[in-house]
Amino acid sequence: MYKQILNNSISRNSIKYDYINHFFTIIIMFVLYSAFIYLWSRFDWWFPLIYIVSLIVLFIGVTGFITPFIRLKRTSFEIGHRHLEIQSGLYFQKRYVQPYNRIQYVTIKHGPISRRLNIYFLVVVTAGNQRFLPMMGRDMAEEARLKIMTNVKEVLDDV
Repeated sequence: MYKQILNNSISRNSIKYDYINHFFTIIIMFVLYSAFIYLWSRFDWWFPLIYIVSLIVLFIGVTGFITPFIRLKRTSFEIGHRHLEIQSGLYFQKRYVQPYNRIQYVTIKHGPISRRLNIYFLVVVTAGNQRFLPMMGRDMAEEARLKIMTNVKEVLDDV
């Protein structure tokens, strides 16, 4: 039957990772906002424009602190016998079901920040697209990669 939350969820360190990414986004937004204010005052642009841009910047800044907690609760995956199932989405849930006969290979990706926080991304590559499994620890990523590749090798039918 249809399960609301799948068996494996993302790591608790993903909140720290999202906050660090959001911090860099805020720095870039602050630089762009400062440039906008300078241009706005220099060229006498439309007065209400400063309020509109300020509200947009404030909205992006506030939502960046809320979304990691929502993502933690609403993102999960499950490795079944015949398919891989990924559930993701902040406000609108999406569920992807990927049969093993479509999967070509699986890789593990990480960056300097994610490696420091012990967060790895499992990438499932098919002929048409890539699916990122939620953020997980190194041991869990290796275990999931081996399990998926074992199931892919057991597939007898060809697409």
